[in-house]
Amino acid sequence: MGGKVCKGRGTTPDDFDKQVEYLKSKFKLTDQQIVQYKAFFNDFSEHKKTIERENFRKVYQILYRNEDAAEFADRVFDAFDTNQSGSVDFVEFAAGLTMMDSKQTEQKISIAFNMFDKDGSNALSEEEVTDMITAYYKLLGPHISISPVEVAHELFEKMDLNSDQKVTYDEFTTTAKNDPKLLAILDPQV
Repeated sequence: MGGKVCKGRGTTPDDFDKQVEYLKSKFKLTDQQIVQYKAFFNDFSEHKKTIERENFRKVYQILYRNEDAAEFADRVFDAFDTNQSGSVDFVEFAAGLTMMDSKQTEQKISIAFNMFDKDGSNALSEEEVTDMITAYYKLLGPHISISPVEVAHELFEKMDLNSDQKVTYDEFTTTAKNDPKLLAILDPQV
């Protein structure tokens, strides 16, 4: 049941006014939030239309002052790129940021699950969890001394409630609701 950021929303409106109305109605964004997101989007977009993967990586490298941010940025990019076009348009960008910063646990769980679910199978393998935790630790920098492989293994074991060697969206949701630290990956602190 995981699904991309705006699963089922169809194509993004081309007209900026329609985009604004969509974001206000679907995500309850204010005019001020839209202006802030649009300014940030325009700083990294190609001709103010889309952000390509390479530019998205640059955003994370700048924000975290870390050249090793690319793997984590790719996970976020893939979660934002709901139509799998290879680029992120303004609506995908604003919706993704809103969900990452949401106070609504369900929205945060959805985007976090999609960041872990690299192959889009709606079930997490231990390898996917390890890859995500490793990318997260690289983003945080070399001063982290805990082994990401050990952390990932413990996390996978904790999430795999029925011990079938995969973590479904429901298992992920149950774990995230009982352990809010799992969602901390959406707001990495350096």
